[in-house]
Amino acid sequence: MWYMNEERQLMLNVARDFVEKEVKPVAMQIDRTSEFPMKLFKRAGELGLLGVTVSEEYGGLGGDQTTLALIMEEIAKSLPVLTVAMGAHSLLAGGLLDMLGTPQQKNKYLAPAASGEIILACGSTEAVGGSNQIEFTTRAVLEGDEWVLNGGKVLISNIGVADVYVVLAITAEKIDPVTRGGFSAFIIEANTPGLNVGKAEHKLGWHGSATGSISFKNCHLPKESLLGPLGGCMQAMFVSATAEFLSCGPVSLGVAEGAYEMALKYSMEREQCGQSMFDRFQVTRHKLVKMYTEIESLRSLVYSTYANRDQGELCLATGRMLKIKGAEVSEYVSREAIQLFGGVGTVVDTGVERFWRDAKVMAIGGASVEALMDNIATLIKNKMV
Repeated sequence: MWYMNEERQLMLNVARDFVEKEVKPVAMQIDRTSEFPMKLFKRAGELGLLGVTVSEEYGGLGGDQTTLALIMEEIAKSLPVLTVAMGAHSLLAGGLLDMLGTPQQKNKYLAPAASGEIILACGSTEAVGGSNQIEFTTRAVLEGDEWVLNGGKVLISNIGVADVYVVLAITAEKIDPVTRGGFSAFIIEANTPGLNVGKAEHKLGWHGSATGSISFKNCHLPKESLLGPLGGCMQAMFVSATAEFLSCGPVSLGVAEGAYEMALKYSMEREQCGQSMFDRFQVTRHKLVKMYTEIESLRSLVYSTYANRDQGELCLATGRMLKIKGAEVSEYVSREAIQLFGGVGTVVDTGVERFWRDAKVMAIGGASVEALMDNIATLIKNKMV
């Protein structure tokens, strides 16, 4: 592939070996039990997969975005939920720490996060407002030498397993409707009094992502828990969210490839009237060709976008396109894979239907594809594409 080089291939080989020996054997079990893949997460940290783009100064590999995309794609072929946990940790919470943190904060939190010694979570979403932060209500007030936080967040990944939460809260009297000025980010350790962690929700897909609610009741934080400028974190949040949307491209690509490979293998092995389904039925061959075409189209969009990201572009529009197109392609391919399996495709133990469930959540989790469509429309209107 045009985007491969020796360094990227070496890291991809590490990821492939990890997936083959450690991820694949337990993927079905994690989907059945919804248990957070703690052992795999920690192992990913040991291998450097959690700190690919973190600078070497803070314990990372100092690698590029394309290398990260290759790793995410490879893991998602077998266990997409592991990449969800990694993204919440490295891209959302880790991204904010990287952009906004002081050297002291980075040494204390970012460096151990890059090696997997601690797990991060990012608390942004609230029950009201959705992607419209103007309606958020979680607020932090400075009282003497402490911040006092009250409110709550919903649908947060890595709850319960996170050692540190990076949380957005209102710190101004009024939020600027244009710049979103007035929001601040805070670093909250999991054992902080006043922080209450709910139970993980049982979801359609992403089993094991430990997604649920957290709340704050007179949660007292030291002044140094403020992350970045007072009232000025939303620009960094916009960038870290874009990084998450970008990652949905390679993750969705991996989901689609995982489902496609299962369907192709089954079609080659399943016999009807002395012939494989692939040889006997034109409809089988044509389905597989169209699935393959969609996968390769997504691959082109993913890696051309990541190439631009590595050249310094923010990819605000195309980053969001990756989530939209990725969700569409992964859901289509996994749905067709189930269809090619026929009745057994609906049997959980077959293993193919879980790709569709994960793909369906991809169209909603983090931000719905409809909300992102509107984001892109705004960027087009403002000539920012």
